[in-house]
Amino acid sequence: MVTGMRFQMYALLWPTLMFSLVTGMAVGVVPETSQVGSKDQPTFVRHFWSTSDKHHYKLSQDGEGAELVLDQSSAAGFASKTRYLFGRVSIQMKVHPGDSAGTVSTFYTSSLSGKHDELDFEFLGNQPGKLYVLQTNVYASGVGDREQRIRLWFDPTEDFHTYEIHWNKEIVIFMVDDTPIRIYRNNEDLGVPYPSRQAMSVFASLWNGEEWATQNGAIKLNWSNAPFVAAYRGYEVEGCEVPWYKGDIKYCQSSDTDSMLRRATIHNLTTRQQARLQWVTENLLVYDYCKDVYRYPTPHPECSRNSGLQIIGPQPLKHLDGLKVLEN
Repeated sequence: MVTGMRFQMYALLWPTLMFSLVTGMAVGVVPETSQVGSKDQPTFVRHFWSTSDKHHYKLSQDGEGAELVLDQSSAAGFASKTRYLFGRVSIQMKVHPGDSAGTVSTFYTSSLSGKHDELDFEFLGNQPGKLYVLQTNVYASGVGDREQRIRLWFDPTEDFHTYEIHWNKEIVIFMVDDTPIRIYRNNEDLGVPYPSRQAMSVFASLWNGEEWATQNGAIKLNWSNAPFVAAYRGYEVEGCEVPWYKGDIKYCQSSDTDSMLRRATIHNLTTRQQARLQWVTENLLVYDYCKDVYRYPTPHPECSRNSGLQIIGPQPLKHLDGLKVLEN
């Protein structure tokens, strides 16, 4: 559905990322967060390069946050200085208020290879008074188009909220404020690709997706409302690092990383998490590729295993605190 637009965004980000990589290595700035002394740097200085100019990537004064700015002259983004194979990545985001139709604000991981792996959070802008849609997507070995879309139980323009990806050898879990909104299990036994063989960098971007983002492209971006701004802070990462100058991922695939992954990532949902995932699926899910018989007349084999409907029985209200359906 969005592959063409995604590759246009890559075309913007890739040259800048490669320039930053080459320049950094030339001056001895090795893109690895375990570099001696790097822990003393502010979070966004330590972990990220800008893929934009200073007008479209604005670092906070303390270096602990950043804003991406979209206008008619440029999209905006930033990229991590190292790559990971499995782990947990987390960030707090606040997206543009008011008329945001046509904009796409993202936080995601990607290998940026030809047959790439990717795990996405994508905020699809909307008209004033209408709610953002949060889309998640999974690519493995270049196979994607596994979108799900939900409406959130809060307004993501009013305050910062936490968006988190847990990624290990068995499962990918998308979390919002400690609530799981989607699971994607390793179904390689069914012949379904799983992101387990390519290290991924961490990215964020803000760009013009008017061809598809709002009501399937019916509502275009109104540049008179520019600049559009997405704000980021509170970045956390714990995973198996694969520096840019090393391509070997065997260690990260070995059992040596199992204890770290058990500590850093979620493998099995608690009863509370299952109840909240089920409620989100029943009440806030507005699109699921598994239910799209027009695009996929033959169901995907992984769909039954990845369903958010865990069917745990009646859900105690104590597990559903804070969840609600907002008026659109």
